Amino acid sequence: MADVLKIFAQRLRQARILHKMSMDQLVAKIGGQVTKQAISKYEAAKMMPNSTVLCALALALDVDIDYFFRPFTFDLDQFQVSFRKKSDTSVKDVNALKVRIQDEIERYLEIEEILGKEKAKIQPFDGEPLSTAKQMRDLAIKVREDWQLGLDAIGNVQDVLEAHGIKVICTEAPKGFEGVSGVVNNDHLIVVLNRKQTHVERRRFTALHELGHLLFNHRFSPDLTIRERENLCNAFASEMLVPSQNLKAIFSPGEKISTSELRQLQLIYGISIDAIMHKLNEIGIISDSKYKTYCIQKNKNEALKRFVEDTCYKEDLTTKFATMVYAAAAKDLISTSKAASLLNTTITDVREHLNVV
Repeated sequence: MADVLKIFAQRLRQARILHKMSMDQLVAKIGGQVTKQAISKYEAAKMMPNSTVLCALALALDVDIDYFFRPFTFDLDQFQVSFRKKSDTSVKDVNALKVRIQDEIERYLEIEEILGKEKAKIQPFDGEPLSTAKQMRDLAIKVREDWQLGLDAIGNVQDVLEAHGIKVICTEAPKGFEGVSGVVNNDHLIVVLNRKQTHVERRRFTALHELGHLLFNHRFSPDLTIRERENLCNAFASEMLVPSQNLKAIFSPGEKISTSELRQLQLIYGISIDAIMHKLNEIGIISDSKYKTYCIQKNKNEALKRFVEDTCYKEDLTTKFATMVYAAAAKDLISTSKAASLLNTTITDVREHLNVV
């Protein structure tokens, strides 16, 4: 009973945080059926509500009653995340996002367990401490070789990551959040992306940036600052998207580069023009002064800025999680109501989409 009470207390608090409600607001939402003091006691695992109040709480917080008693499969505090967000993102937004991430990861792992999915083994990339962009570029080429990607463009980054054991979860997140990554239970490598990110090239870059963290965080030199670690992961992501060897085959140091050439590379490799220009500077094809001039011109010329920052690569977010849930339902491994709970939708919606042949 003590464990059930503790789980309920944590789940209730998380559901309230997810909806950015204060205890007073929750009391008002359930029509004052209990006091704020009662809510506080629930969240402190000091008492359990009766069935009527429990139903009211579930309705107010838009969760199934089963949610309140679902055991925790991992501790989010041990999930090493690094938010890259705008300064106007509130603490409430960040806390709600953390709860949403935990919930989505738990549901993803649950359906994998139901389907009996084997855990993919990720080859460790051990070696000397990392402190330079060149080291990260070399490692990106090593990953490409090990994953048999060659030097070709990566058509769908999410598919490639999932094919090699990285679980990619796309969630609703506030503006300014790009992605996080971490290892769950020392076993599952997770990348979380913002579903609302409509700039496809930026989303692809973020996914591979987070892959850099997952594979190499343990090797970063302890002398590096957080910013320097981020820059190393940027260098890794850039090399994964477009190998330096390919750019050196196209451009020579000091030559003029047209925006049409940059757009063509963007369309082929799914990397932004800004990222291409930064990489060309990083690998010595364009000088520091020329790169600085580019940045100044872009910020002064609105038309150029729009052109450079436009997204034009086509890549849809895949729905592996939903596919797994419907597969489990079709095989009668889970009920329709369980499928609806996992998908955060209605039973009617599941039935409409569940076409068994």
